[in-house]
Amino acid sequence: MAMFYNNIGIIYQEEKKYFEALDFYEKSLAIDNKHLPPDHPDFGASYNNIGIVHDCLGHYDLALDHYNRSLKIKLKSLPAQHPNIAMTYKNMGLVHENKDELYRA
Repeated sequence: MAMFYNNIGIIYQEEKKYFEALDFYEKSLAIDNKHLPPDHPDFGASYNNIGIVHDCLGHYDLALDHYNRSLKIKLKSLPAQHPNIAMTYKNMGLVHENKDELYRA
């Protein structure tokens, strides 16, 4: 069920309905919290998706917070060279670019 909510969140995100997307991502996280260990890769994906929405909304600090959560989980649960880890680093760099913090990007 969590994956279902996450996928609905992705659809809303692509439609630029960001608050609806956040609602479904939060529902997905609530289900995962009940059934998965805290370092499960699904959490990393959910936090990354929430970070994307906050970046789109201009909530850059919230985006970075969620990307950091995502990265912490991914570094524990995925192989070091996994592309999802690189994706999170890229997303973090884009937020720093949006904040005109090019030295951090």
